[in-house]
Amino acid sequence: MKKVIIILILINSIFSFGQNENLNQIYVDWENPKNFEKFNVKKVTVYSKDVKKNGKIKKDSLLLKQYEYNKEKFKIKGTNHNWLIIGHGGGSHREYYNFENEYSKDNLITRKSLFHLSEEKKEKEKIEHNSTIEEFEYDSFNNVIKNIVYNKNESIYLFKNDTTHLFISINNPKITEFEYDSKNRKIKQFQSTDSTTYYSKFDMKSEFKVSKSCTYCEEKYLAQEWKYDENKLLEWTTYTYKKEKHTKRNYFYDENKNLVKQIDSTGWYFTNKRPYLDSNTEIVYNQYGKFITTIDNKNKTFPKYYYKTIQYFDKNNFLIRDKKYSENQIDIKEYFYENTILKYDTSKYGKSETIKFEYLYNEKGLLKEIKHLIGNKLVNIERYYYE
Repeated sequence: MKKVIIILILINSIFSFGQNENLNQIYVDWENPKNFEKFNVKKVTVYSKDVKKNGKIKKDSLLLKQYEYNKEKFKIKGTNHNWLIIGHGGGSHREYYNFENEYSKDNLITRKSLFHLSEEKKEKEKIEHNSTIEEFEYDSFNNVIKNIVYNKNESIYLFKNDTTHLFISINNPKITEFEYDSKNRKIKQFQSTDSTTYYSKFDMKSEFKVSKSCTYCEEKYLAQEWKYDENKLLEWTTYTYKKEKHTKRNYFYDENKNLVKQIDSTGWYFTNKRPYLDSNTEIVYNQYGKFITTIDNKNKTFPKYYYKTIQYFDKNNFLIRDKKYSENQIDIKEYFYENTILKYDTSKYGKSETIKFEYLYNEKGLLKEIKHLIGNKLVNIERYYYE
């Protein structure tokens, strides 16, 4: 059998680049019911429109995202058209998925269902449904204490003699459990993998036959650990399922309890038998704000990878400049605000043309439009609609 390698890329839109978590939030989380209530909307739709060479906007548009809130049923459902599948050896196609989230009365998510919908053709005599299910449990302080993720495959075979075969598999649920200290700080994360369960039915009037397989099971083990003093995080460690230390990160603070240094001193403890300096980050504060310098030691010998990043923040903690260094070039991204609202950002990758994103908002402060320009040429528009 010919081996095929599939690369799955999750993209925000055709031209969008990821935003730093410290950046002023311009993208509202529409999988949070509180935001629907805050902005008094029930439905959000996002379309992408390309621009012709003559500068006119094409009539055709691509649905990127859609979110619809049902307050009475505590649900948010929608569509996301953000997956790009690239097959090794050539060829690619876009996929999208429908989703449905269920919430508690406290607006805590309890179940996420992603229904994978491929553009590829299906067999006539076979109906197949593939979904990814994620379930959540909370303690009395609304901390997540258990998270279960599994793939559900449902295949229905239809035959000419009016018989139907039904096969359902719940594939190796991944179970994550958390522990917290008296201050509700996360201190431990445990991982385990349960057996796959198969349900088969050859006669729709009969009960399901159930069987289990434990090929990829893993017993519960400590995967991550956080250590604190009275107020601050001091150390974060990860472990393998063999109880071996994997990576470790230490945090250091000044007399004002500001984080000033972060060191990843390990990187695969069990392979190297001893720690090495994987990366280090230093934060310097001044009257204008702060700048964060990260040195990635493992990438120093690879010219195409960034080995140094410097981020500059103003006194309001808004990211204003992001400089990334590789062996061959320096790439710069800058952010421009107006009354603390991001208006546009620019990116310069080496000697390439400047890429620019302009952000327009409606009267509620919600995104209305994102314009993407290369040089001074408009090439794409992302539009947001609210109901």
